[in-house]
Amino acid sequence: MKRERVPLEKLEPGLPSSWYRDPAHHQRELDVFWYRRWIAVAREEEIAAAGDWKLVRIGSQSLVLLRDEAGELRAFHNTCRHRGSVLCTAEEGRFARKRIVCPYHGWTYDLAGRLVATPRRMETPDFKAQDFSLFAVQADRWGGFVFVNLSRGGEPFRSVLGDVERRYERYGFDQLKIGKRIVVDVQANWKLLAENFSECFHCPPVHPEFCRIVTSYQDAGAWGLRGALEAKPEYRTGARTLTLDGSARLPAFQGLTEEEKQRLYAADMVLPNLFLNVHPDYVNSQLVFPTGPESVRIVYDWLFEPQHLPLAEADLQHYVALWDITNRQDAQNCEWQQQGLQSREFQHGVYVPQEFDAHRFDQWVRAGLEASG
Repeated sequence: MKRERVPLEKLEPGLPSSWYRDPAHHQRELDVFWYRRWIAVAREEEIAAAGDWKLVRIGSQSLVLLRDEAGELRAFHNTCRHRGSVLCTAEEGRFARKRIVCPYHGWTYDLAGRLVATPRRMETPDFKAQDFSLFAVQADRWGGFVFVNLSRGGEPFRSVLGDVERRYERYGFDQLKIGKRIVVDVQANWKLLAENFSECFHCPPVHPEFCRIVTSYQDAGAWGLRGALEAKPEYRTGARTLTLDGSARLPAFQGLTEEEKQRLYAADMVLPNLFLNVHPDYVNSQLVFPTGPESVRIVYDWLFEPQHLPLAEADLQHYVALWDITNRQDAQNCEWQQQGLQSREFQHGVYVPQEFDAHRFDQWVRAGLEASG
C-alpha cells in the first residue's frame, strides 16, 4: 500500500456492512483477492529440507507446500488425481522415501508432482502416467516468507511487494527465524483486521501499553499530520525497541543504518494478508487467513536473528509480551465490531481524517471488485 501520511479532508464512507458478513459476497472476495493474488502462507524454515511439507489452507482450497529434491519450493493442490482424495491429512511432516502417497488407493507421486506408481491397477491401453501429475500452484519467496498464487497467470510476484523490498533491504528478513508462534482464531471478517492494522485512531483507548512506548500514538494517529513540528516525541525517552518497558535485550540487526536503529517501529502490509511490525532487533509478523465470512485464523510470529536463538524464556517473554497483549486487544475489538455490524440499521461506517490508511485499504478492495466485474 502507499506510504504517504496524508489526512482525509472530509468524512469518507466505509464499505457496506453486508460485505463483512454475507456468504455470497465472501465467496466473491475469495475469488477476487485470495484465489487470484499472491498470498503469504509460511516461513521458509518450516520446510527446510527435501521432503519437508506443510499443509496450507486458503478459503476452501487445501494445498501442500513442500521442498523438492533440488531444494526448490513447490506447491500442489492437496488432491489425488485418481478420484480426488486429499493426499495429506496432518498439518505438516516429511514424506517418507520422498514420495507422496494417497491414503485412499495408494497412487504415488514424486516431489515434482509426477505420478510414479499406481499399485494394484489393472492395465488398460489408454493410461498414461504423465496425464495424471498433481495440480501445481505457483510459489515464490521474499524475505523468508513463502507466497503462493492459485491463478494460472496473473500479476508478477515482484509487483505485489511494491517498495517493501527496498525499504527493508538491510533488515535481513530472509535470515530471521521464528522464536515464538501464536495461532489465534478470531470471529471477525478479514477486512476488519486489515482496517484495524491500518489506523491508530483506536490506539489510546485500546492500547495503553503500546502508547506508553510509541508516545506519538497517544494522539490517535494525528501525530505528524498537523503541518508543524510536534512537541511530543515519537517514542518514550530512552526506549530502544518495542517491549513493555522499551528496553532491548538484543543488539540491533546487523547492517542497519543509525537512522534505522532509531526507528523503533514501522508497520507494513503486503496485501491481502501479510502484516509486518518491524523493529530494530525483531519483527512481529502476522499471516491472516479467512476461514469464513465472519472468521479468520491469524498466525503471529516473532522473528529474530538466528544466532540469538533459542532465547532464554525470560528474554523471549520480554519480547513477546507487548505484541501479545496488543494483538489480543485488536482481536477482541474486531470481534466486538463484527457483532455490532449485525445491526439492521447500520449501513456503513465512516472514516475520520487520521484513518486515511484504512480508507486507502477500502479503496483497494473496491477497486479489486470493480476490476473483476
